[in-house]
Amino acid sequence: MKNVLVNLFSVVMHRLAKKHQVVALEQTISLFLKFYSNHPDKLFAILLRFSEDSRWVLRYLSGRELGRFFTEKPEQVMEIWFRLAKDDNLYVREGTAKGITYASETNIKEVWKKWEAAFSHTSEHVRQTAAMTLIHFLKKYNKEINLIPVLELVKNDTSSKVKVIVEKYIVPLEEVGDNSHKPILDYQTTEELPISSRLIDQVVGQDHAVEAIKIAARQKRSVLLIGEPGTGKSMLGQAITELLPVSSLEDVIVESDNSEKNVPKIKAQPAGMAETYIQQFENEARASLTTFRWMMGFVYVAVLFVAFFYYFTKNEPIFLLIGIVVVGLLYWVSKKMKTNPTVQIPKILVNHTNTKRPPFIDATGLHAGALLGDIRHDPYQSGGLEASSHQLVEPGAIHQAHQGVLYIDEVSTLSTESQQFLLTAFQEKKLPITGRSPGSSGSMIRTEPVPTDFIMVLAGNVPDVDKIHPALRSRIHGYGYEIYTKTTMEDTEYNRYKLAQFIAQEVQKDGKIPHFTKEAVHVIIGRAKEMSPRSNQLTTRFRDLGGLIRAAGDIAVQSEAKLVSMEHVEQALLKVKTLEEQMFLEADKGSLSTPYSQVGMVQTLVNYKGIMEQVVKISISVQPCDVVELKASRLMEIKDRMSLEALLNKLGLHGRYYIQFDSANQIDGSSRTNGTDHSSSIEGIVLAILVNALSIKHNISMPVDFVVCGDVDMMGAITESSYFERKIKAAERLGITKIMAPFSNYSDDVPDSIEMIWINTVKDVEEMMVNHFF
Repeated sequence: MKNVLVNLFSVVMHRLAKKHQVVALEQTISLFLKFYSNHPDKLFAILLRFSEDSRWVLRYLSGRELGRFFTEKPEQVMEIWFRLAKDDNLYVREGTAKGITYASETNIKEVWKKWEAAFSHTSEHVRQTAAMTLIHFLKKYNKEINLIPVLELVKNDTSSKVKVIVEKYIVPLEEVGDNSHKPILDYQTTEELPISSRLIDQVVGQDHAVEAIKIAARQKRSVLLIGEPGTGKSMLGQAITELLPVSSLEDVIVESDNSEKNVPKIKAQPAGMAETYIQQFENEARASLTTFRWMMGFVYVAVLFVAFFYYFTKNEPIFLLIGIVVVGLLYWVSKKMKTNPTVQIPKILVNHTNTKRPPFIDATGLHAGALLGDIRHDPYQSGGLEASSHQLVEPGAIHQAHQGVLYIDEVSTLSTESQQFLLTAFQEKKLPITGRSPGSSGSMIRTEPVPTDFIMVLAGNVPDVDKIHPALRSRIHGYGYEIYTKTTMEDTEYNRYKLAQFIAQEVQKDGKIPHFTKEAVHVIIGRAKEMSPRSNQLTTRFRDLGGLIRAAGDIAVQSEAKLVSMEHVEQALLKVKTLEEQMFLEADKGSLSTPYSQVGMVQTLVNYKGIMEQVVKISISVQPCDVVELKASRLMEIKDRMSLEALLNKLGLHGRYYIQFDSANQIDGSSRTNGTDHSSSIEGIVLAILVNALSIKHNISMPVDFVVCGDVDMMGAITESSYFERKIKAAERLGITKIMAPFSNYSDDVPDSIEMIWINTVKDVEEMMVNHFF
């Protein structure tokens, strides 16, 4: 009779679905569910049968209503959902999505843990169903679960069905949820600026690197990040973990192998299951110990009973003595047996019980044992007191980074041996743990291979590239991406806004300084422009800017101000200087390098190691000669000599040139005498010497308040001067009133006290000299 009723409901629902009578169909479904509301087991059995029915409406109903039973039967329900998510009928897939979202209302973490794999499923239908559920998750659980990895997967899905859902529903929801990418130009303080919850969106000025990192995370590729310090390499590495799925994490356990005591076994478990696995062993050990104690207690009582029985019946004390001795021997034996229990409790090497995102392991500067794993030394190596071999095993950073990211900065500091082992772990995705100290008791222990399936992110500066093991770099280049982080970004309105957002981020991260006013932000932006080696660019060395932000914030806190004002930042600029800047200012005293002018002598403004500007005096003496000969110190590089010789020959300025360099600031005299650090200490040498040669040709004495900026190439074109904004400020401080500079550095933002002479070619140089100084 009951089967007849179920069949009747089925026929009615099927006919209503075929006629598209939606209201009547829903009323019938409600009646059906109400009828079986007091019989959940029967309802589950019916829905299970419906999930395999040929009529789509019954499969739809099964997928929609199975969410009622997810808490009691999660594995079985999820298996049916994945099967229904592959269904060819769109209504069935929609019903499945509704059932999953219904179950998430009461148990979102468990649902997400099992359903997350659907977003990367091979079936297009399953991914479409997953995209439907994502709409609900974005609305309700954006802060409870990490949706970033699946968002990236869904937005980059090639399926046309998934793309429709993304464009119509997901993109608008994402824009509503996070407006941090929309510039707000009318802000008054940085407190009004939105800060993205995604670390990848907090990276400023490295758009090309961000795109490569997103691809690397989605495809699980390794990355080599090369660039100047403070340009966001570590933040890019950490951002990968946001984009990786959590569902693939594994716990790793090491346990004893009775056949090979020096070769502990390795076992992988789904994330969060290791503690349950260990608990089983502990329960068995506890039960075994309890049974052993009861058994030994019974034996003690039996021995003593027999001893007393014969003592009283035979009246022989020897039996009592024998009983006591036997009890003593049994107690000693039991103690020895308890020191080596038969049940060996395993040890957890990697535990992800409470992990909310894949691991990010910073292995910078670690020694071989900490990086590759090691075996602890056991001081008690015999006599029954020695520890089990598996209890001495300690995982390395490469094992803890399994299914996550292994980040190593300053990769050149790794030894060749460590790089070779790292290459093995990266390539084979597993590496045994063995003792790495020759004198340790664990030097003979070697575990089975431990999983090391990680994304490797290596970082360093440009000189570090040559110190990376060739095979290791080859693997990254062949199976990943090499990224150079830029040191500058365009000085645009959008990038200035992103820089203001960076200030807001730093305030939030620090937590001890107040927010900045808009005027204070403009001063920081001006400093970012000065720190850039290129004109009309902003620096991306944000670590240095972060120091200025915190210093200004500390000054505001000391003055009990609620906001950091422009005055606070200006005070910070005066107080927060590097050692080199302080030394330059002490030696400089605001004076020029020479108090007089003469023919054949000119001054040039150069930048010292990107830190401080200084004035260098260059003097030359010329003797008649049919060819061009240069007599100069080793400060002149080969390329500078070639350019200068070519230009002098081209201009017909033949002669033997004796060139002398002299700086007013003798802070780093060694670098100017031994030929080191050419690019930073004598930038613009060719142009300055050329101006000197022309001053001798026309007998022009260059003024003492005149300096040259920029350089010239072999063809006679004047090239851009680096750190130009900082040089202008230095010139103003030093009392310089005339500057000859490349037209490529042209700027309206020049103090009125300085006269600029803009030049494009060598011909312009000669004309300007004759017109201004002759």
